[in-house]
Amino acid sequence: MTQNEAPDASRLFAEFVTTTRFEDLPAKAVASTKRSIFDTVGVMLAGGGPGANAQRIVQMLSRWGGTPSGTVIGHDVCLPAPQAAFANAAMAHQYDFDDVHDEAVAHPTSNSFAGALAAAEEIPGSTGRELLSSVLLGNEIVCRVGLAIKGSLYDYVWIWPAVVAIWGSTTASARVMGLNTQQLQSAYGLTLHQTGTTLECHHGPGSDVRGFRDGFGARNGVTASYMAKAGLRGDAAAFEGKYGFYGAFFRGEYDRERLIGGLGERYEAERISIKAWPSARETHATLQALIEVRERQNIDPASIEKVVLRVGETNLRFCEPGEARRRPTVRMDALCALPFCAGVALAHGSVPLAAFSDEGMVDSRVLALADRVTWQVDESLSEGTVEGGDVEVHLKNGQTYRHQVRHGIGHPDFPISDELLVRKFIDCAALAHRRPSDLKVRKFWDVVQNLENIQIDEFSAAIRSLTGT
Repeated sequence: MTQNEAPDASRLFAEFVTTTRFEDLPAKAVASTKRSIFDTVGVMLAGGGPGANAQRIVQMLSRWGGTPSGTVIGHDVCLPAPQAAFANAAMAHQYDFDDVHDEAVAHPTSNSFAGALAAAEEIPGSTGRELLSSVLLGNEIVCRVGLAIKGSLYDYVWIWPAVVAIWGSTTASARVMGLNTQQLQSAYGLTLHQTGTTLECHHGPGSDVRGFRDGFGARNGVTASYMAKAGLRGDAAAFEGKYGFYGAFFRGEYDRERLIGGLGERYEAERISIKAWPSARETHATLQALIEVRERQNIDPASIEKVVLRVGETNLRFCEPGEARRRPTVRMDALCALPFCAGVALAHGSVPLAAFSDEGMVDSRVLALADRVTWQVDESLSEGTVEGGDVEVHLKNGQTYRHQVRHGIGHPDFPISDELLVRKFIDCAALAHRRPSDLKVRKFWDVVQNLENIQIDEFSAAIRSLTGT
């Protein structure tokens, strides 16, 4: 770097992460991160249960041996740090129920938390305060990396959420491990060569990859941190170099101000959405609109003649081909099939997890309503990274109701309550191998709210006590 060259974002991020104290973190961001940690453990319990595919990853990794330091959520096994991170993060997206930064198109906490927990459990005397700080800072980097990308989800061949989330695992694990600025910058350079998930798992039906993709990033981010700690040097321009992250993955099209502007002053980690329902976040405003109009107009689902969804570019992809999107046969396909999800919302007045079980996907009420769903393109809805909802419900008696919303519930401007978040955890935990009592879940909420005042050993024990593992 010459005297007149700006330092790569990897250097600025490394300085920020390694020098920021817990006391420097805004109370709002800390509170938001506690909610996200609690939420993430819940969706991991669901995703690690017998009805999902991540358990196969746990079984595979368990046969490989190694130092059994890392808790595997919902399972009575411990794994080496990179493998524990892999297993836990692979659970988080099984029901597309993990938290999300809507504008950054990122699921931050699955990687940041999985990486931080795995690294912390290898270090005697690790504290909850350091875990909390690490997850928050990891989330902050993920959100900024995603926000800086120009364009929309389908402008590139990569799964945008996956290739940005890995930086959270690297950041959070490196912070827990106490890497210095130079080491973390190297870890970022080593991460660059370990990321990459393409849109094929969205485009082609029947793939399980979309559900466990975050496991790759969590494992590789932790691995990069350990490599840097061992003295291996990574590329110094991981983000902004000619062949760095933005140059290689996004044609060099990024907004540097959104990447580094206000670093340490403005926290994007405060703007993370917690989902009230499973399914792709892009569908949520449309589902919100359907649920609201159903409730406000007291609509009997049997009275519906036709439903018209106005969709932008992203949700159009979740509507077509129509036959497959109305009658998905695989859970991961169902979670991003908007006509099917619309049928669920109209049938139930909500979007329950049970709708994505084998039985739920052949529910005759849902399928009959999905058959009545049509759509038309409205290019104005393509602005931004997550579309608003605009729906028309036509009844058999000739009445028509149109309803529009900007965000689905869970957005920071439309947040879910603490009680609804606890109820979500209880619903998710019901899908675990061993279902915890409601009392255990509420006690775990209290543990997370006090995270900065306990040791990692106590926190890990609280996770294991949920399912008696």
